[in-house]
Order: sequence, then C-alpha cells, then structure tokens
Amino acid sequence: MTVSKKLIEIEGQRGILQIMLVLQRNEETLYGKLYNNKPLVEISNNSTAKRALALLLKHNLISERGTEGRKAKYYCLSDKGIRIASLISKMEKILEER
Repeated sequence: MTVSKKLIEIEGQRGILQIMLVLQRNEETLYGKLYNNKPLVEISNNSTAKRALALLLKHNLISERGTEGRKAKYYCLSDKGIRIASLISKMEKILEER
C-alpha cells in the first residue's frame, strides 16, 4: 500500500506541524504571530508561512477569518484540524521521551 498524496503534500511543506500546534495551544491566532515569533514558532520566512497556511486551508484543517476594514487575518483549527493536531501533539511527546 502506498502513502497518500495528501500526506506527502503536507509532509513536504515546512511549518505545517508547527502552525498546527501553535493553533492548538493558542486557539485563534493572528497571521503575524505564525512566523518570525520565537519561541512560539521557528518559521522565519513569511512566504513559508503563507504556503503552509494555504495548504492547511486546502485540506480543510484550518479556517480563516478576516476583520472588516482591516487586512488582519486570524486562523484557527477546524474540527478535522483539531483531531490531527492532537495526533501531532502525541507524536511530539513521544519524541521527547528518553
């Protein structure tokens, strides 16, 4: 059995796991806090964050909310995203084991 194309696509985009964990821990988050915001996230490139968010939106793992009259965008996990972020969090804990 082969690995799904969706999983390969997500695996290939830097920042996906970090963004999902940040959204899980902080709920709705302003776009500007999802990159170049150490120690919260180690994504230093604006375009990397944009590509990761576009992919998360494409797969319905997050939702986006804009503010009227402003360019500010907020992101939060969808129901499916919450389930996947929970698995990523478990994976993170296992990796931290000695």
